[in-house]
Amino acid sequence: MSGKAEVFDHRKQPVKHGRIRVNGIRMHYITAGSAKDVLLLVHGTPKDSYYWYKVFPLLTEHFTVVAPDVRGFGHSDKPPITDGYDCKTCAQDLAELIEQLGHSKYHVHGEDRGAEYAYALTALYRDRVLSLSFCEMLISGLGLEESSFWTKDNVTAQFRQEGVWCWHLPFFWLPHVPDMLITGHEKEFWEHFMRQECFNPTAIEPVALDHWIECINTALAKKKLTCPVMTIGAPEFFGPTVQDHALKFAEEVQRSELFEECGHSLALEQPERLAKCLREFMLKN
Repeated sequence: MSGKAEVFDHRKQPVKHGRIRVNGIRMHYITAGSAKDVLLLVHGTPKDSYYWYKVFPLLTEHFTVVAPDVRGFGHSDKPPITDGYDCKTCAQDLAELIEQLGHSKYHVHGEDRGAEYAYALTALYRDRVLSLSFCEMLISGLGLEESSFWTKDNVTAQFRQEGVWCWHLPFFWLPHVPDMLITGHEKEFWEHFMRQECFNPTAIEPVALDHWIECINTALAKKKLTCPVMTIGAPEFFGPTVQDHALKFAEEVQRSELFEECGHSLALEQPERLAKCLREFMLKN
């Protein structure tokens, strides 16, 4: 990675970069810290491991932190769609990565689509995940699709701070059309996409956008999670619906937070508060 898009630990030292072959792909990851508690960070769309650059130095004193680029993003391989980008496949990627790094037990924090992958990982590998932080996401098959419908309640949800209209889901499902409209305008599209998700649009710095552009589950829920679960929502996006939704797949939500004056990108908009919540929640579980 270039120096302008580097991540540092609490000692202001650059994190370690690595690549490991997992589940048929090469996965890029960053890691730092040497504490006994291990924390896996899973990013969402259209981000990669650099998304965590603000929270890494707030966590590495307390955790051994691992943050991969999930398949299809960043410096990890981008196999054909026929090779699988479903939650189970991505969860297997994460499980193999963390196992090859020598960690048998770990905490998991995911945001956006990364929260869905983190949930799938927790559901499939219950004996390995100590706790789950599920943030700013709904689960496919358990209500996410309904939030994309063109209804008055959905379209106005974000203005009422009662959820968000996920218009982009059916748009991305269309064959060929997104490629046709976005190609050549990647930066404009993703900059608009990400800034409109934020309470404070300036929280997303140009260096982060430039880096990302350059790099550019119903069956599981039948058995609810029993591990400690924390949810975090932002009133400007999914908000309180995150906690309500988590109760569909978890026996209980041990801790729930609402980040006022915050949008969808928690780790960029309120990194100090996020890191504090992760430390308080995970170090006691």
